[in-house]
Amino acid sequence: MIWKTITTLHRYLGVTVGMIMLIWCLSGFVMMYQGFPETTDPENRLARQVLLSDQCCVWPDDMAAEQPVSQFEIRMRAGKPVIDVSRGRLSGIYSLETGERVAALTRHQARNIASQFLHANGVEGDIASFAPIEVDQWTVYMWRREAPLWRAEIDDASDTYVYVSGQSGQVVQDANRQERLLAWLGAIPHWLYPQLLRQNQPVWYQSVIWLSVLGIFLTLTGLVVGLRRLRTKSGKWFPFKKPFWLWHHVTGVLAGILVLSWVASGLLTMQPWGLLETDPSTPRQAVSGEMTWGEAAELLDAFKENAPAGIVGITAAPFAGEPALRVQLADGSAYRFGHSGRVELSPDDVHHLLEEAGLAVSEVSLLTSEDAYYYGHKTEVGFPVIRVRLDDADRTRVYVDPETGEIARFVTATARRFRWLENGFHNFDWPGVQERPIWDVVTLLLLMAVTLVCGTGAWLSISRVRRDIRMGLRRLKGSKQRRARTVRRT
Repeated sequence: MIWKTITTLHRYLGVTVGMIMLIWCLSGFVMMYQGFPETTDPENRLARQVLLSDQCCVWPDDMAAEQPVSQFEIRMRAGKPVIDVSRGRLSGIYSLETGERVAALTRHQARNIASQFLHANGVEGDIASFAPIEVDQWTVYMWRREAPLWRAEIDDASDTYVYVSGQSGQVVQDANRQERLLAWLGAIPHWLYPQLLRQNQPVWYQSVIWLSVLGIFLTLTGLVVGLRRLRTKSGKWFPFKKPFWLWHHVTGVLAGILVLSWVASGLLTMQPWGLLETDPSTPRQAVSGEMTWGEAAELLDAFKENAPAGIVGITAAPFAGEPALRVQLADGSAYRFGHSGRVELSPDDVHHLLEEAGLAVSEVSLLTSEDAYYYGHKTEVGFPVIRVRLDDADRTRVYVDPETGEIARFVTATARRFRWLENGFHNFDWPGVQERPIWDVVTLLLLMAVTLVCGTGAWLSISRVRRDIRMGLRRLKGSKQRRARTVRRT
């Protein structure tokens, strides 16, 4: 009875959940090479206006000199300098000419920003349509925080869409025809990202979690059934004769654990129920520290005296509580500016600053190549980088950019678990395999095996359920006919 129940559950779940898992597999091939469209930092940086220091800076009245701050950015917005505070009670965008919160962009301002972005990134075409939107498929994950949004449709050869945030004054999304098409074949089905579902975040979140849970259950029941039927009493292995049944049995037994690891690690990407998460023994904020608005103002005044040309952004970059600024230039380079001017951090500097901040340090070294936790895989990471190992319960690792003093990566015990159990199993970026083209070959072969398991399983489930339905209908029809004959006799 138990085995029959397990087999029936596996069969009927295979119709719905099995099809979804097949879609996850097929879209995974696309996701290997093209994700959801996004505007990259280099694209936005090219379009940024050079910061005019003579227009800066009138601080907002609420920014008292002694008040702490850890995250802000000074940049141009529609031709005017602003400060964008991203954390704390004062979070928001303020004019550095008046000290007041900025108003949403006008249509003319938003259109100019879209035009500047197109020109800076070499998009050849004019704006054919420009209109406000609430949300669409390509802004579905950001529309609330970036509202109001403007969409520009470009009459270029690639049929490009550009989206401008009326709040931040930046292009927050761009997508051409090819990116949109590949997203429909890859990221949208893989992440269950259709607009109607994704814009309702709680419903989408729970849908992905519970479909993943059902996928795990389907895989586990399949492994149980497959192993139980692996060998008959007569001693024959893989007893099924029909091709689809045989292929599903063989691939399911051989690749079933791989299917299970992929769907389970996919569940972990959603971080459900706090799985794998623990409070860090050393919070990131304890390493970066804070500075006050007064210290930030002093640094800016000192910086303006000998500011170079081509500045497109200035951000807060304290490290271990030492005040500093990160200066971004139009050519893509960036550097750290502190009380002693432009200065890079050395491993000895980092060690000293962290100990001064009261943190226990076990090792500081300079990395010039990737390690298990600082690596790029599909993106590049910068080198050299200073690696710090803290002497705490989490054995926290901190990777610091020596040029800017920014924390490039912060690895706690939680991050370490996710690196192996989520990234390792789901992205298959294991050391020794993550280098291309090795990763491409290995991942493609394994994904083909998983797709064969899910594809044959879905087909068999649908075929068997259709047969069960036909048999049920025939039995029902026969029962009605027998009752009719009985009535006629009486």
